[in-house]
Amino acid sequence: MPPRPPVGQEVQPLISTNITMAYQSISVGNHDDNGNDSNNFQHTGGHNSPAAKRKLNMIFSFTVGALLFITADWFRIRLFGSTKSVRTSLKDDGVVTAGGKPNETNRLFHDAIINDAAPSTINNNSQTIPIPTGVNLGSWLSLEDWFYVGSNGAVEVASPDDAVAASCLPPIHLDQSTGPRWNSETDLLEGLANHYEEQMNDESIKRSTLGGYPNNKSQSLGPYGKAIKTIHAFRSNYLDFDEDLSTMAALGIKYVRVPVSWCWTEHDPVDMVTLMEKEGVHANDEDEWYYMSDEEVQEKFTCVDPFYDNVRWPAIPRSFVQRFLRACAKHGIGATLDIHTYPGGTSIGTFSGVWPRYSKFWTHGDVQATNDGKYDIGRTILKDFIAWLESLSTSDPMAFNGLRALSPMNEPAHLAGLYNGANPIRTDSETFLPPLPSELADEYLSQLNGGSDVSTKVPDGNHLRVLLWLRDAVDAFRQSKLPSFGKELHVNLHESLFPSKILPKYETKYDHGLYPGALAVFGSWWRATTAPDERSSWAILDIHHYHAWGPQCSGAVEGPPTGRYACSDVEERTKVLEECTKWASVYRKTLEDECGEGLRLASAEFSASTHHSIRHACTDASTLRMTYEMQVKIANEADVELFWWSYKMPYGGAFRSGWSLKQLLYMFGVTSTPDEGAYHCGDHVKAVGEPFDGSM
Repeated sequence: MPPRPPVGQEVQPLISTNITMAYQSISVGNHDDNGNDSNNFQHTGGHNSPAAKRKLNMIFSFTVGALLFITADWFRIRLFGSTKSVRTSLKDDGVVTAGGKPNETNRLFHDAIINDAAPSTINNNSQTIPIPTGVNLGSWLSLEDWFYVGSNGAVEVASPDDAVAASCLPPIHLDQSTGPRWNSETDLLEGLANHYEEQMNDESIKRSTLGGYPNNKSQSLGPYGKAIKTIHAFRSNYLDFDEDLSTMAALGIKYVRVPVSWCWTEHDPVDMVTLMEKEGVHANDEDEWYYMSDEEVQEKFTCVDPFYDNVRWPAIPRSFVQRFLRACAKHGIGATLDIHTYPGGTSIGTFSGVWPRYSKFWTHGDVQATNDGKYDIGRTILKDFIAWLESLSTSDPMAFNGLRALSPMNEPAHLAGLYNGANPIRTDSETFLPPLPSELADEYLSQLNGGSDVSTKVPDGNHLRVLLWLRDAVDAFRQSKLPSFGKELHVNLHESLFPSKILPKYETKYDHGLYPGALAVFGSWWRATTAPDERSSWAILDIHHYHAWGPQCSGAVEGPPTGRYACSDVEERTKVLEECTKWASVYRKTLEDECGEGLRLASAEFSASTHHSIRHACTDASTLRMTYEMQVKIANEADVELFWWSYKMPYGGAFRSGWSLKQLLYMFGVTSTPDEGAYHCGDHVKAVGEPFDGSM
C-alpha cells in the first residue's frame, strides 16, 4: 500500500483553479465539518406546493452543481492527478513550445507557471503553499548512497566511515543478488564489475538466465560493460524528461540544478552492443550481435582517477545531457550544471565520489599543492567544461537555450575547518586541505585585504587554497563567451571550510545557526573577486543551508539535547524556527554590508529535514510544513533564490519526508502521487533456483 498523508492532511478535491499572472492557486469547495456540501436543502411541502417547486428547482440546481463538480474534478485530475496528466494537459494545449513561448490561448496559464516576476504559490485547502523557484535533481548524474537505502535502510544522511548504506541502483541492480552494497559511484562501478565477473566465471549459472541469454565472454558484454550498462539504465530510467519536467513547470518550478561528475564521454553506451547485419547470417545466429570488449568499454566509458590505483569513474554521455537540456528548453526550465565531484574528491563523505577513500584533490590535484609546475587537472577540467558549454551555442542551440548556469565546484573542502581546528574530528590522517605556500598565501592575502574599502579582512589559513581556486574559476568563466550569452556562474561555498576560531566575532550573539562571521568573510572575498556589475548580472554567490545539522536549529522526536526542540512542542518549535529561518535575511544583510546592494544571492540546497539521523528527525506533516514554509517565505522576502534538495528520491525510504519535494507535496495534499519507485530496493530474498539476469 502506498503511504497516505498523515491524519488531517488528506488530499482535498480541487474544485477550481484560479490563475493570476504570478501565482498559481488551487482552491477547494465549501464543506461542513462532516465533509458534506454546505448548500444542502430541506424537504418541505406537498407535490404541487410552492415548497415542492422550490424543492425541484433546488434538486435541479444541485444536479447541475454536481455535474460541474465532476467536470471540475476531472480537470483537476487531468492537471494535478499524475505526472502523465500534467504533461498531457500542457502539451495538448500548447502551453510551451520548443522555443519556450506560449500560445495566445494559454498565455495567462503559462505566465503563472514560468513567470520570473515572483515565486509561485499553490493554495490548497484555504492554505497558501509557497513553491521554491528551483529544485535539485540529486543523486542522478552524481551518486550519493543515502538515496538508495530502500524501504528499511534509512539511518543517517552522512554515512559514517564504516557504514555501507546503499543497497540498489534500479532498475537492474535491486539487491545483493544483483550487485553490491556501495558507498560512492566509484565504489559502485568497481563492485558491479566484480559482481558480474564472478557470475560469468560461475559454471553453475551459465545456462540459468532470464530469457535464455547466454552467460559467456564471447556472447555478452564483459564485467565492466555490464556495469556501465547497469549505470546507464539507471540514468535513463530515473527521470522522464517530458513527464517530470512538465510536472515541475506546472508546479511553478523554474530552475533545476543538476549535480554531475567530472567524467564525461563523447560516446553513447547504447553502442556497446550493436547488430551486425551480414549477408547470409540468420537472425538467430551467434554472429548477429557485436559486444564491445571490456578494454574498449573502459577506454570509452570510464575515466581513470589519477590519484588512486585502479579507481575508475563511470562517464556521463554528453549526448544524453544535451537531450535533457533540450527538454528543459522545451518546458521553459533553466538548468544549472553543478560539477559536484572532481578526481580525488574535493571533500570527505559519500558525495565525494571516491568514499570511503580519503580526499586527495587538494593535496594532489591542485597545482599549488606541490608548487612544482605539474599539470593542474582541476583547473583544466573546468576550462574544458566551459569550452564544451560554449560550443553548444552553435552545435546544439536548443540545448544551449536550456542551460541557465554553471556551478564550478560543490561545497569545496566541506568540513576542512573541523579537521584543521583546535580539536580536529579526525587525527589518524593529515588534513585533506593543506595551506598554500607561504609566499603565495601572503601575496593573495594582500590582494584580498589591500583595498581601502575593506570592511572585513579575510584571515590567513588553509582555506585560502579553496578561495584562490574559486577565484581562478570565476576568471575562467569571465574570459569565456558565456556571460555575453546570458549564462550565469553560481559559486558555492560552505561555512565548514573555516575553523571557528579564526572567524570575526560579533557583539550580538547569534546562536541559531546564522554564522554571520563566515558570511562576512565570504562577502569580503566576493567583493575582491567580482565587480559590482558582475554581481548584479552573471555572478551569483551560493551558500547552502540546512537545519538538520548542528544543535541550534534541529528538531528531534525526543527533544533536547538531541534536538533544540521536540517535534510535538509547537510553542518551542515555533520560537526556534522564527529565529533560525532569519538566516536568509542575515545572509542578505551581511553580504550587502561587504559588497553593497544589487548582488544576486542563492542557497542552492535546503530541505525541511530537522535532523540528519532519520530515527530522531521529525516526520509529522505539521513540523515539516512549518520548517518548509518559513524558510521559503523569509528567503523570498530577502531575495535569496532557493533550490530544494532534492526533487525526488523514490528509493530513499524514510528520508523522503524531509528531503523529497515530491513526497512533501504529497503529504501536504498538493499532489496525489507519492514519491515511490517502480522496483524494490534491497529487500528481495532470492528464491532457490531463481535465474539471474544475463540479458546484458
